Amino acid sequence: MTDVSQAKLPLGRLSRELHFACEQTRWQELELRLRSGVPNEACTFVMTRPSRGVQRTTLLLKESIWPMAGEVKATPLSLELSADYISRALDAMIDAGEGVGLALVHTHPPSPDGAGVAAFSLRDDWYDLRLVPTFLATKRDALFGSIVIGAEPGTVDARIWWNGDRGLSVQPADILRLVGPEVRFIELRASKWRDHPDPTLMDRSTRIWGREGRRILQNIRAGVVGLGGTGSITFLSLATMGIGKLNAWEKDMVGKENLHRLLGVTKKDIGRAKGAVFKKAARRTATADPFELKVFDDWGTSAKGLRQLKDCDVIFSCVDKLAARVPICDLAYAHLIPTLDMASWIHPNKGIVDAIMSQAQVLSPGLPCSWCSGTLSSRALTLEAQGTQQGVEHRAAYGLQVIETEGIEPSVLPLNLTSAGLALLQFMQVALHVTDRTPNKLRLMLPQWELDESDLAARTSCSCMMDSALGDTLHIRPYAPPQDASGKSNSAGSGAN
Repeated sequence: MTDVSQAKLPLGRLSRELHFACEQTRWQELELRLRSGVPNEACTFVMTRPSRGVQRTTLLLKESIWPMAGEVKATPLSLELSADYISRALDAMIDAGEGVGLALVHTHPPSPDGAGVAAFSLRDDWYDLRLVPTFLATKRDALFGSIVIGAEPGTVDARIWWNGDRGLSVQPADILRLVGPEVRFIELRASKWRDHPDPTLMDRSTRIWGREGRRILQNIRAGVVGLGGTGSITFLSLATMGIGKLNAWEKDMVGKENLHRLLGVTKKDIGRAKGAVFKKAARRTATADPFELKVFDDWGTSAKGLRQLKDCDVIFSCVDKLAARVPICDLAYAHLIPTLDMASWIHPNKGIVDAIMSQAQVLSPGLPCSWCSGTLSSRALTLEAQGTQQGVEHRAAYGLQVIETEGIEPSVLPLNLTSAGLALLQFMQVALHVTDRTPNKLRLMLPQWELDESDLAARTSCSCMMDSALGDTLHIRPYAPPQDASGKSNSAGSGAN
């Protein structure tokens, strides 16, 4: 009989943070089917894709490969997988292409000795040490996940295996993210999350979203793309609300034309980098403890910026250009990172503005993307790419003739506050679940003074449905703002909202 107590795990470090992520509906179906195997253990292979950021690696769970009759021998305390099942899963992984790996998900059901615990047993260790090399020998750069589901709801543990410099290595994961219209965080045994050291500081907000909400805010990482009109408001609001990890991307300088619509900026800041100005302001207003802050002097839609965004749990898209929204929208669905996109639009009529709209939209599995909702379209992107002169005779700004504004889109503080406010309310729902559902795109329309919720659904043929959870196996094209004749970046290209 094999002595499983001799199994020794080759612990290593793949990333500072290690997450698993899965679409919420997919996880619910998987968990329900596995739990139906009680009183025996149950298992399935799940195909995975990596999402590699700078500080975090996330393994995204996608298609299940369920065992056929006779392929798994199950008892209340053990599982034995047949060679046929292993071979079938291996073939599926190979056929799925570069970067695709596997995860073995299994249960620990209640037993005569007590409730099944969400912790890897010595037998689990021994079995993984036998099984994992078979898969990683076929794909040297792939990642292999191992997940155990306990008998109590919401109890899970997980780890990731890979081929390290010294051979086979494994690292316990910190968090499982279940992503749908909302995101749910399940702390694993290796979780580094900590509560706020002074709960009384957050008392008034804790009365809304509870202790669990306070803990979520203290530990998740939010990313803000662009520190212009809406971005600066959002950035400082998140710091004030108690976000414990806050990242931002901005490459512009403060100009005198920014003073009337950026909170906390003075004439002394003209010519300074926006990122440096708001980084200092965020440190003054932050209520989280500890507070981790990073502001990158780069566009969030650059190749480097898109990789850094994969470290985030939620993203706020505060960009002007439609073209900048394309990679952000792709990232939200392919990497399972809920994103809140905000914007303001102006409608002219005979040279005078007769309608204004301020909007915010959640981009996340289970909700329509920017293409489904009509924010993005091929025609709109084409017109935008043709430059500021395209259709200039049809544009106007807040009652001023176009000739008086040189065709530049207007921006005022009340509109920016409205968009940011709607997005922050949606964030409360996405991350803290303050109501029973997440809304579709919200729009405040003037002069009707109506707050409208879009009734457009996600299109089944849209990439947001087909590309969900594809991670790094889906190429996302970066975007950089256009440059003027002097070679200087156009500040309206990425974060000037």
